[in-house]
Amino acid sequence: MKTGRYMIVRILLTVLLTFSMTGYLACSAVTSLARPSVCTSIIKEEKLAEKVYTALEKDFKEAYNTTAIPPETYMDAITTEWLEAEMCHHTELYMNYINGAESAVYEADFTALEESITAFFYDYAESIDYEPDDVFEEKLSETITNAEKKITQRMDAFYMQTLQANGILPKVQKYLPYVTGLSWGLWGVSIVLIGLLVVLEHGGGWRRIYWAGCGLFGAGALLTAPCAYILGTDAISGFAIKEPIVYTAITSLLEGALQWFMIKAIVFGAIGLLLIILSVILNKKQAKAE
Repeated sequence: MKTGRYMIVRILLTVLLTFSMTGYLACSAVTSLARPSVCTSIIKEEKLAEKVYTALEKDFKEAYNTTAIPPETYMDAITTEWLEAEMCHHTELYMNYINGAESAVYEADFTALEESITAFFYDYAESIDYEPDDVFEEKLSETITNAEKKITQRMDAFYMQTLQANGILPKVQKYLPYVTGLSWGLWGVSIVLIGLLVVLEHGGGWRRIYWAGCGLFGAGALLTAPCAYILGTDAISGFAIKEPIVYTAITSLLEGALQWFMIKAIVFGAIGLLLIILSVILNKKQAKAE
C-alpha cells in the first residue's frame, strides 16, 4: 500500500515537473524575443535596408508625378548603410523601452536629406526667377516633413511606432518583468521537483534519475511537437500583412523564435531521455552485480 502511494506521488510530481518545465521554456522564449539583438540581427541578415531603399525609390518615383521633385533629390541623400544603421537604432530604442527604459522617442538624422531638398527648392526658384516667400518656405517645410515621415515609416520594419501609438508597447513593458519572474520561478519549482523525485527514490540506486528524466522528456516532447508542426507546415508564411519589409521582418522573427524554442525543447527532451536510458541500463547492471 505504501509503495502504491509513493508511486502515485512520483507520477504526480513528474506531471508537475513536465508542466513547470514547459512553462519555464515558454516564458524564456518570450523573454528572449525582447532582446534588441534578436531584431537587429534580422535587419542585417535579411538585408532589410536594401528592401527599404528599393521601396523608397519606388515611392518617390511615383510621387514625382504630383510633386515634380526628382526621386534623386531624396535618394542621393540616403544610402543602404545609413538606413541599416538607423533601422537598428530605431529597433534598439523601442526594444530597450520594452525592457524598462523610460521613453522611446525616435529621431533620425535627416540633415543630408533636408539639405538636398532645400537645395533643390532654391535652385528651382532661382531658375524661374521666383523670390522665396512664406508660401515657398511652407511648401519646403511640408515636403521635408512628408519625406521624413515616409522614410521613417518604411524603416519601421517591426511596426514598433504603430504598437507604441496603440498603447501596446507600454503594456508589454509593464508585464514583461512578470514573465521574467515567472520564468525564474518555474525554473526554481522544476529544480525542487527534481530534488523531491530523487529523494523519494531513497535507496533506489540509479532509479533516482528515472522520474526526473520522464518529466524532462515529457516537457521536451510536449513543446517540440507543435513547433515542428508549425515549421513543417510553413504556417507562418500565411502572415496577414504582405508588405515585403514588414512581412520579411515578422516572419523571420517568428520562425527564428520557433526554431530556437524547438531546439531548446529538444535539448531538454534529449537530456530527459538520456536520464531514462541511463537509469534503466545502470540499474540493471547494479541488480546483476548484487
